[in-house]
Order: sequence, then structure tokens, then C-alpha cells
Amino acid sequence: MTVTKVKYKDWEFEVDRDLTRQTYNSVSVSGADSCVCNDCKNYVAYRDKVFPDEIKRFFDDLGIDYKKEVEIISFETLPDGLHHIGGWLHFKGRVLTGKDYRVPLPSGGHTFDLTAINDTFSIGFAVGKDLAHFADKTGLVQIEFMTYIPWVIDKSLETT
Repeated sequence: MTVTKVKYKDWEFEVDRDLTRQTYNSVSVSGADSCVCNDCKNYVAYRDKVFPDEIKRFFDDLGIDYKKEVEIISFETLPDGLHHIGGWLHFKGRVLTGKDYRVPLPSGGHTFDLTAINDTFSIGFAVGKDLAHFADKTGLVQIEFMTYIPWVIDKSLETT
């Protein structure tokens, strides 16, 4: 296991890039690609434009294939027609510095405090293993993202 340090904005991480890359290379179908819902079909059709270039470069530094997300969630359709979606991926490593996106609620559970990268894309990091592609679920960092995307597939399939 070769661990390297990767810095992104206010965060610093230790990452096993080789193991992360090997894991993503072994994934044949992403969460969205395996789903039959129209929201996921739309996401897949737009996926190459979802992530800002700086995030794609950052994911590459971590060994992550952004086309192999674990899960996609559709929250709502806004009045302007954009679809509010979220999703997550993982890498083998740990957060050394920077905020945890999970904010505990007094009644239990948590809410998200993601960091805006641009007007439509936010990201956050925390220890997590929800539905992870990794065989060994220990020592994983979960990356949550939220964004707004247009409907790009057949309009008759749109859910509002």
C-alpha cells in the first residue's frame, strides 16, 4: 500500500491511489448505469458535464473514475427546469485536515454542509462506506456531491 498526500482547497488527504484506481477499474457498472429510472438515465446522458474540470482532475489525483459513482439521488425539479441531484463516491484513505460535511442534528441523524465549487456544484468529505465498491470497507472517505442539471433525454420521460 502506497499512501500519498493530496491537497484540495481547505482539505488535505492521505490516499491509497493505486488501490482506489484498481477498485474503480474492477467496477463494471456504476450505480446510475445499473438503474432503470429516468432520473438516472438523464444523469448518465449528462454525466460528462456534471463535474467541473477541477473536480475531474482532483478525482484523478485520488484514483477515482467519476463515471462509476456509487449512487445518484434525485431531490426535486426546480421551476426553471433544472433537476437537483446528489450522489457519492469513495476513496481509500483519510481526511487529514478540512471540515466534515456531516453536521449532527440535535434530534439525531445529520444534515449536509457541502462546499460550493461553482454556482451549481457542491462537494464534501467524511468517513463513510455507504454502498462502497471496495471489498475492504475500512479506511474509506465518502465524497458527497450535489448539483443541478438540465433534462437532456426525451422530454416525455421527465419526472417533475
